[in-house]
Amino acid sequence: MAESVVSSVLRSVGNLAVQETKFLCGVTLEVAFLKDELMRLQAYLKDADSKWRSGNARVAVLVTQIKTTAYEAQNVIEAADYMEKRNMLKQGFMGTISRYARLPNDLITFHKVGVEIQRVRRKLSEIFASAENLKIDMDNTVISEHEFSQEYGLMKDDVVMVGFEDEHEEIVDTLVDNEKMLTAVSIVAMGGAGKTTLAKKVYTSSRVKHHFEVVAWVTVSQTFKGIDLLKDIMKQITGNTYDSVNQMEEYDLGKKISDFLLQKRYLLVLDDVPRGGFFFAVEVTEVFTPYHSVACHDTWEQLNRRVKSFPDAANGSRVMLTTRKEDVANHLEMSTHVHALKHLDEEKSWELFRRKALPPYKRSALHVLDEFEELGRKLAKKCDGLPLALTVLGGYLSRNLNRQSWSDVLLGWPSTKNVFMMRNILARSYTDLPSNYLRSCLLYLPTFPEDRLIDVSVLIALWIAEGFIPHAPKCEPEETARKYLAELAERNLVQVTRRSEAHGWIEEIRVHDILHDWCIEEARQDGFLCQGGAPLIDIMTSYRFSYEGFSGPNLQEIPNLRALLGFQLQPISHAKLRFLRVLHIENSVLGNFSNAIGGCIHLRYLGLINCGDVSLPSSVGQLIYLQTIDMRGTIVRVRSYVWDIPSLRHVYLDGKLYPPRDVQQKVLQTLWLVLRFETSSKYYNRDMVRFLGEMTQLRAKSSRPRIHSTRIGRRLLYSFEGFTGPVRLALTTLMLEIHQQWPTEIMNIFAKMPCLVDICLHANSTVFDKFPESHHFPKSLRSFNLHAAAINQDPMPELEKIPSLVVLRLKGYSGRTMSCSARGFPRLRYLDLFRFTDTKEWNIEAGAMPKLSHMELTDFPEMSKLPKGLLHLPCLDDLILESMPLICFGDCRIKELRQKGCKYQEGDARP
Repeated sequence: MAESVVSSVLRSVGNLAVQETKFLCGVTLEVAFLKDELMRLQAYLKDADSKWRSGNARVAVLVTQIKTTAYEAQNVIEAADYMEKRNMLKQGFMGTISRYARLPNDLITFHKVGVEIQRVRRKLSEIFASAENLKIDMDNTVISEHEFSQEYGLMKDDVVMVGFEDEHEEIVDTLVDNEKMLTAVSIVAMGGAGKTTLAKKVYTSSRVKHHFEVVAWVTVSQTFKGIDLLKDIMKQITGNTYDSVNQMEEYDLGKKISDFLLQKRYLLVLDDVPRGGFFFAVEVTEVFTPYHSVACHDTWEQLNRRVKSFPDAANGSRVMLTTRKEDVANHLEMSTHVHALKHLDEEKSWELFRRKALPPYKRSALHVLDEFEELGRKLAKKCDGLPLALTVLGGYLSRNLNRQSWSDVLLGWPSTKNVFMMRNILARSYTDLPSNYLRSCLLYLPTFPEDRLIDVSVLIALWIAEGFIPHAPKCEPEETARKYLAELAERNLVQVTRRSEAHGWIEEIRVHDILHDWCIEEARQDGFLCQGGAPLIDIMTSYRFSYEGFSGPNLQEIPNLRALLGFQLQPISHAKLRFLRVLHIENSVLGNFSNAIGGCIHLRYLGLINCGDVSLPSSVGQLIYLQTIDMRGTIVRVRSYVWDIPSLRHVYLDGKLYPPRDVQQKVLQTLWLVLRFETSSKYYNRDMVRFLGEMTQLRAKSSRPRIHSTRIGRRLLYSFEGFTGPVRLALTTLMLEIHQQWPTEIMNIFAKMPCLVDICLHANSTVFDKFPESHHFPKSLRSFNLHAAAINQDPMPELEKIPSLVVLRLKGYSGRTMSCSARGFPRLRYLDLFRFTDTKEWNIEAGAMPKLSHMELTDFPEMSKLPKGLLHLPCLDDLILESMPLICFGDCRIKELRQKGCKYQEGDARP
């Protein structure tokens, strides 16, 4: 990993050196020398890393010195660069006065920079001498960047469950049987055996979804807290927002959950329950304290002595859990069906392995397929029927389709099984990654808590801030990062849990707990990452630190820390961290936040998500390297000084936004807003329109007015419509949430946004008497989502003319008939129609929707026959019907569709 550190630093220093480094005055030559020596050092690192991994203690010390020295070089050069860029931002007469006033101090600082660079160069000379003494070879190999598939965003995840078909049916039968008492189903197996995959397949099956009125799924980590599980369950079953649930005490949460479930037939799933922390710990009892992890063996009666959160109403409710420990499954004092999951047999193992290692699009190019299949069967057998081992090894070998590589794996197979076998497979897959940048991206994943669903937009912003994404010609860093993530997914090193329907790219991932643990150990050994609870010596020498559930008054000061991530932290104060580049805190209560970021001139990423009410200090405006501000779910007032940051690319705000009148930077790409405060001034709206109009690279804007802000959004959009200036936004994404009746003409603003790709408009109080004509929509539109109180005119004749539309969701059409003409919707793949309460007839002409694969129809109470045109849709794979009382399962059209291979199911009713 030292090689990736130096590569990242070189790229950073190189970017500064290229930009006519007048700011360094007399030390420009020193910077050039330093860069040359870092490049020379990089040549030694491949052999040094190899010797370090073999256990050479002296080389381990050298590798640590290399990383420390490289980071020191970056810090000192950026400090000088910061001063110059800060001064350049000061314009006009007062700016000149300010620069001259700072000149004496700046000259002193530049002198210190020169002295510090000389010190770093002396350390590098010592490192070179040590490398020669340790006989570390110089590698002059030119490393080329890995070429990624151009179809990276369109890869379809293989979600087919292999080998557990009988278990699936048995567990579903048990859950939906006639037993009225509350009972449990426990799936027990070792890690990597497929417990979660099977449970998820059961959870999402049509029989289960139709049988239970309420379902909830939570994952129980090793350090879970009962109150956090209760909050998660509460949000899932009631749909309450984070704000309302977060303020509730444990007793109140349990009581409200109990009251809600008392009249419902519910299914509660608890995934990956550890020993000593089984699911009944989420019951509300006196033994809980809000800020301490739960590890108890108390019985059901003891845990329910105050509030029984999950009542037994004798209505057939169920609990399903997955665990590695059979004693956890047997500890439940209720009727429990324990299902011990068996490993895959030899034939099923080969089937799963073949899907991953030899997918159809690669099999056709192999001239000696029989030889690969022979080797593959032997390798699949070695995996001992463990799905995780089969998929990860298959992903690795799919990238190494040569007989020698496959034979080498087989010959080098460890004699030990299970845990050691998995470690060997993961280590091989890690080493095979095509670049050090990609290895860093993988090792970064355990900065998030175990079993966490990871938002890809957050992850990508963190990767970029950390310097893991190299520059690529004609390619934005975000696009390169998505390619990196797709590479990890294709190698089965991450589990894709959600993709964009319109674009195909990955939006959410999960990391298997076995891989999570392996990455933590690998990262800890390298000093790459340390987590809470680690030995003090590891903490103090680590460059990245991740906390979960910390409840002390202060986070300790770590001298060289570059990234701090925290989750579920209680009232804390952060020590000042001079070299911090990443600060990401979620679901936490912050103390003196201003002190934490004061003076953090290197900061690239500032994320405070679901952290209550926060005030950003004015010093934020001086963080000139800051790329991302993410305040989703955190109430914050943002003053205009934020817009003075020249490198700012992505902004997510929940609170009050003060648009600037004079914009210093124009590289903003994402603006996500939740407006919570009354700002109805015409000057506010004028400044906002001008501000957005000058953001020529803005790609995404989400505005969700709430509380008193309906007039804000309304006047703002009227300002767009009436503004005569040169406003043609480069927006690609627009999301609006509207709570009062709006005139339908307001959709004309789309004409000023010719680059729009995604539109989401929630106008549940608006009646559209006349639907906008197709020319009001940009031709680039791929996804259109409209929720309305009523749409009185058939929208299909206009929407079907949008040439690029892939996803269409409509709610609220009130007409009796609608029609889709031949050649309409040429690219539509996903169609979701909801609450068409008066629609009786739908005419679909032959040739319409030729690529449609997924259709959901909900709440069509007047429709008695499915349209005959459904039979003419050549690609229809899935049809979901809900709340259509006049259409039964035995409908002749449904039978014909099933005969053609279309999957039919009854879905969940929606509010």
